[in-house]
Amino acid sequence: MQIIISLDDYCKAYNLHTGIYSPLTCFVGSSELVSISKEFKLKDGKFYPLPIYLPLRDQDLLGQISGKRLDLIYENNLVGYIEVSEVFEPDKDDLSVNIFGTKNINHPGVKYFLHEPKYFISGKPTIFKAPSFTHEKYFMTPDQVKSEKLRRGLKSLAGFQTRNVPHRAHEYLQRTSLEICDGILIHPLVGWKKPGDFGKDAIVRAYEILIDNFYPKNNVIFSLYYSPMFYAGPREALFHALVRKNFGCTHFVVGRDHAGVGDFYKLYEAHEIASKYADLIDIKFLLLRGPYYCKECGGVVTDKHCRHTKDMICKISGTVVRQSIKNGNKMPDWLLRPQIANVLSKEDLI
Repeated sequence: MQIIISLDDYCKAYNLHTGIYSPLTCFVGSSELVSISKEFKLKDGKFYPLPIYLPLRDQDLLGQISGKRLDLIYENNLVGYIEVSEVFEPDKDDLSVNIFGTKNINHPGVKYFLHEPKYFISGKPTIFKAPSFTHEKYFMTPDQVKSEKLRRGLKSLAGFQTRNVPHRAHEYLQRTSLEICDGILIHPLVGWKKPGDFGKDAIVRAYEILIDNFYPKNNVIFSLYYSPMFYAGPREALFHALVRKNFGCTHFVVGRDHAGVGDFYKLYEAHEIASKYADLIDIKFLLLRGPYYCKECGGVVTDKHCRHTKDMICKISGTVVRQSIKNGNKMPDWLLRPQIANVLSKEDLI
């Protein structure tokens, strides 16, 4: 028997198979889904912040697949198989509140989750073939990143999660991290994202400019991370940290409103939850304040070392950059490097 899977399903199955989501190795079952969402732990008691689930996309197979081995088919190709241990109907409303803190359909992660098929299946996937993407040269497995870290002699490595092109605030955070750690893993997420976010081609194009021209080559590892975005805010910050630990990172950067969207989470709520759970992930968090441009200071600063009032402050964020590109506005140098701004257009927004 076989089931059709989406690209997101395929990426998640591959990540489970290769240890990117360790200690999780299976698509979660009903009890584990609840345990993770309510208690941040797997059935065996290990810490885990975000459930990785597999929807049954062909509901006609219901009642036929429990206990069976199913071939996984993506775009008419056999890419692996899964041993099905359970087929179940999750309580999506309850899970949404626990995972996202809301069941408001205006939250893109909630909307995505609630629109998934009615039934989920659990089991351990085996993948024969890695997903094929453009920019393959930038994809590195956890073992490859660890090997590169060792080759370069980097004892400490900061993980930097992003879903955007690099603006000046990102640069500030990355350079601050390099003052603390020997190196940095810049690890853009290029799976599913909400409409209006940047596509992967633009992200790669922008980072090539930044890394090749402005950063010391030995200190920066650049790799793409194929996984859907959940927009689960503080909870997802913990998940992003756990994933980067599996890639060999000793530190992880948590900035302003990490993995947040709109005003669903408090500005530094991710800092609070990271402090609470740091020991369970065994990684050091770099809890950095949100950078902005201060007209009076004449540079990119944070509220830890700038005293000036709001009328002197210019916000730097992915939202501002995306809106400027959408509206065709020229961006100032303090917001985005002109070398990067010159290679971006409306077509780069998904």
